[in-house]
Amino acid sequence: MNTSIDKVYAIIVAAGESKRVGKPKQLLGWQNRPLLKLAIDNARLLLGERVIVVLGAHAESIQSAINLAGVTVIVNPDWREGIASSIRTGVRNLPASAAAALILLCDQPLIAPAHIRKLLSGWQNEPACLVASQYKDSVGVPALFPAEFFGHLLKLEGNRGAKRVLLAYPQSLLKIPLPEAEIDIDTMGDFDRLKGQHSVEE
Repeated sequence: MNTSIDKVYAIIVAAGESKRVGKPKQLLGWQNRPLLKLAIDNARLLLGERVIVVLGAHAESIQSAINLAGVTVIVNPDWREGIASSIRTGVRNLPASAAAALILLCDQPLIAPAHIRKLLSGWQNEPACLVASQYKDSVGVPALFPAEFFGHLLKLEGNRGAKRVLLAYPQSLLKIPLPEAEIDIDTMGDFDRLKGQHSVEE
């Protein structure tokens, strides 16, 4: 019998400054929604209100632009340190009952609910395993971390993300092929190319 996902929580990391984009990439329009709203909707479809959104830079403008009702919003005051501080902030705000955390980014526009469902199903079948997206020759987020790995996430520092934990435990790593996870938005050029390829208007 598969493990229930009713104690799995999503942590959406959306605290970055988007300096290379030139404006908050959390608010870039994709599929008629801001990127962050898309990530939230995808997570909520599967996990309901068990979604934590970590903001930092541009927190006020994001909260003004997006309806964040139904999720837990945490503003990370240390966002300038890098993504590690936002991951730590999210993990610290998980309830004690959390069995696993699904870490998502707000700048992977091709990630859909079906992809998240694959990760959750992998964990249900192997609840002791880390479950990571596999693309090209690497692994990364979206990724699911069982509670026993929360302590390792809390030790992350600087601008090094959760991938470091995934690579440290290859014997516990379940890889789910998700080539869509390779696409993220670091510059407006990235976003413009993606829109051209998919004919999506802002």
